[in-house]
Amino acid sequence: MREVDTDTEVSHSFKIMSAILQDPVALEKEDISSPPQAQTAQLADALALNDSAGPPLGYSGIEEHSTPAHAFLEHSSSILFPVLFVPNVYFSFYRLYDLELLWLAALSIPLALVLGDFVGGLVHWAADTYFSEDTPVVGAALIKPFRQHHLFPRDICTHTFVSIVGNVCILAVPVLALCLYLLWVTQHGLLAFAILCTALMAAATVGTNIFHKWAHQEKPAAGVRWLQRMRLVLEPRHHEVHHTEPFEMHYCITNGWLNPLLNKIGFFRKLEASLRFLGVETTKAQK
Repeated sequence: MREVDTDTEVSHSFKIMSAILQDPVALEKEDISSPPQAQTAQLADALALNDSAGPPLGYSGIEEHSTPAHAFLEHSSSILFPVLFVPNVYFSFYRLYDLELLWLAALSIPLALVLGDFVGGLVHWAADTYFSEDTPVVGAALIKPFRQHHLFPRDICTHTFVSIVGNVCILAVPVLALCLYLLWVTQHGLLAFAILCTALMAAATVGTNIFHKWAHQEKPAAGVRWLQRMRLVLEPRHHEVHHTEPFEMHYCITNGWLNPLLNKIGFFRKLEASLRFLGVETTKAQK
């Protein structure tokens, strides 16, 4: 007889806890026959269990905030980036059109996507492999986000747009400013082509962390899933290889086009060996 009572109590406990976790208002609609004292004790236990539950898998549950100075740089450069990007693309394209070299403009798009994938992969590899979170200048702004991402990969899904693109914009804005100046002082067609490639590559690298965020989202939008299927942006299953042992492949995260080639030739391992020969040792990221 005692076994039946115990089962009944357990059933009531689960019933109350489920109502709390899913819809606390539903408690008012439940037909619970336990004594008021038993209900109160079960309610307290269920609330304690709910409060003690950790964040979902892949999330740290910690909100990261930039310092005021870095936040100012992120926001200002995020605003300046399109202000500089648009005239760079317009004037370089117009220069190529004026010189009857539009075929170079068509070539610049796939070339920029490949270059953006390579540059993003190179930075990703460097942040995973060298320096530390305490390294001056780059430690907090660059190394720490990459290292924490390996521990809590879904945290990127909670970050704001500016925090995702800001660091890249900080680097891209001076480059675009220089490109615009060069367009102003010279009329050379090949330089216009190089600047168009650079501007489009900068846009691809700025978009890299957005594509990276999409690859970690549990339910991305339908348009995003189509881009991923077409491999125009980073595809989740492709990127999952980077988060799988031995954690030393698929560093390119714009679209991942270059990963098979770079893996096949052992590009990053050879680069590490070359730097080791010069006395630069790795400080591998904790995965």
